[in-house]
Amino acid sequence: MKRINSIPRFVAMPAGQRGATLIIALIFLLLMTLIGVTSMQSTTLQERMAGNTRDRNLALQAAEAGLREGENWLATAANHVTAETATALTDPATWDGSSPHGAAADFTPALASNPVFYVGPSTQVVYGVSSSSMTVEDFYPVTAYAEGGADTTAVILQSMFKRIN
Repeated sequence: MKRINSIPRFVAMPAGQRGATLIIALIFLLLMTLIGVTSMQSTTLQERMAGNTRDRNLALQAAEAGLREGENWLATAANHVTAETATALTDPATWDGSSPHGAAADFTPALASNPVFYVGPSTQVVYGVSSSSMTVEDFYPVTAYAEGGADTTAVILQSMFKRIN
């Protein structure tokens, strides 16, 4: 019997290409992992920054409300006399909510504490072009202290308020 050209049972691979696909796949997997970890760190940082901005905005809005509360408190004639006899307070931590300090209305449970205000004694302001046209008016410093969602976020604002008699 004559043998016909037979088909070989296996095809030999060149020796230089064994396992190259596995190494390239592992390198791509490592690169994708590094990209994923980096984007997760970036997302976490952005989330923290957004939370801090929210806290700061809460504190700023609460301090603004405290200023308005202090100005409304000063508009009352009896409180005007109390403010005149007040001693200056420089440390907001000592403000206890008693007169002439005050605690602003209960705002939101999102705040670490309610804002407080302090109304100081009047300061005279003189303005005008000449001595005949000079005007003297009393302005009262109204200072408000507020904390945001965390007690580490604090805002202190001050305004000068002129009472209208």
